This record gives sequence, C-alpha cells and structure tokens, in this order.
Amino acid sequence: MNLWRALFGFAALVNLAVGIGIYLPMSATFAVVVGAVISHWYDRRIRSTPNPERAERLGTLVASGLIVGESLWGVLNAGLIVAFSKDAPIGIVPEDFALAPWLGVLGFVGAIVWLYGWMLRRSRAT
Repeated sequence: MNLWRALFGFAALVNLAVGIGIYLPMSATFAVVVGAVISHWYDRRIRSTPNPERAERLGTLVASGLIVGESLWGVLNAGLIVAFSKDAPIGIVPEDFALAPWLGVLGFVGAIVWLYGWMLRRSRAT
C-alpha cells in the first residue's frame, strides 16, 4: 500500500473493502457502508468534545448494544413464529399496508438520529 502511494501519489483500495464487496451479499454490504459513514461522521463530531475517548467508548457500547439487541430480537421473533405458526406473529398492520416499509425506515432513522444526539449530549456533559 505504501509503495503504491509512493509511486503514484494516491492510495489504492483497501483489501478488506474489496473483500467485503466480493464476499458479502448486497444487503449486508450496504449496512456496512452506511455504518462506516455514520461512524466517520460521529468520530469527526466527537473530536471537539471535552472527553473524546469517553465519547468513543460510549459509541462503541451503543453500537454493540444495537448488534446484541438485533440478535436477541431475531431469536425471540423466531420463537414467536414457531409458537404461533404465523409469518408475522406480532404484526399490527395487514400485509398489504403500503406505508409499512416507509414508516419502518422513518422510525429506524428517527431512532438512530435520537440515539446519536443522546450520545453527543452525554459526551459533552462530562
């Protein structure tokens, strides 16, 4: 990598980034890219906080909690699907409700914005 930069004056693609694009399906690759962009934005924002190390640890803890929460929810949802023999055992709207995907995206984005705002406020408080 450093030889490439010395010869041509710019960096090449990182091997891991190319490997992720080749190995993982598009749905997983897109989530990785979105997470990396949000992480980059968050890291730039916390540099100006009084305690950037604490803010970074808080971000890592929240991200880990989201991953664990998704895993636990997946197991719970699978158990409910088996127990009730339904594809959507806790569905609150009918399958043909057209706004459901958009409301889900809006709710997810709203939760992420609120969560990052909360983390930034907490990291500036101390």
